Amino acid sequence: MKLHTLGTSAGTQPFSGFHHTCHAIETEHGLYFLDAGECGAYTAHLCGIDLLKTKAIFVSHPHMDHVGGLGNLLWYIRKIGLVRKASLTENDNIDIFTPNLKTVEGVFQILRNTEGDFVTAHTHTVHAVHEGELFDNGDIRVEAVATHHMPFKEDKPQSFAFRIYAEGKAVVYSGDMRAEDIPAILPEQCDAFLTETGHHQIEDITQGIQDAERQVNRLFFVHHGGYIMRDVPAALERAKQAFGENVVITQDGMTYEI
Repeated sequence: MKLHTLGTSAGTQPFSGFHHTCHAIETEHGLYFLDAGECGAYTAHLCGIDLLKTKAIFVSHPHMDHVGGLGNLLWYIRKIGLVRKASLTENDNIDIFTPNLKTVEGVFQILRNTEGDFVTAHTHTVHAVHEGELFDNGDIRVEAVATHHMPFKEDKPQSFAFRIYAEGKAVVYSGDMRAEDIPAILPEQCDAFLTETGHHQIEDITQGIQDAERQVNRLFFVHHGGYIMRDVPAALERAKQAFGENVVITQDGMTYEI
């Protein structure tokens, strides 16, 4: 399993070299996006990642730094298929999971007014995110866990973390969260925890993992606040002091073996 960090900035003012949140899990058989911030598809293609492998997109919540590139991602998949003359077929489907269906419908409304009316041979199926198991296609299994980053509406969560199980590995993506969400987000053990720093200090996260008594084999900081993007080496030193050597300050366009 590969982890691609395609956009590692939180919703801050722009920082050179960092773009809004977008990551992808790649298995032998598919590509699965975790959020779709601004330049994720662009970065993926330039890194040699085959966007035509895309099977599903999981949106943690509808804030712009997590969905601003969704239209571009879907558009690039169509465009690359046309250019390569290797488009997805009527047998192919891309599942899109979102806590807010209106957001994705708005994206498709834009796409339907672009060139070719965004006609594709393949299909798109949009699903509302709910707690529990969301997706299992035999290649990857994904569960959603509610977070308190956004207020609940009518007792329904609006923001989620995701647990991903594939190729014998367990990966957890926090989305945006509060520190008190960590015990619910994390299983007893995981191979990798992708956790945001845009709303937290590094030490708050590592202390939360310790207090929850969870085993995290590798810690990946994503969705960075300005304090990290201003000085990545200093942030990495802090992270190693707090967690140990198995910690990464992710940056755009990086790939990691899980």
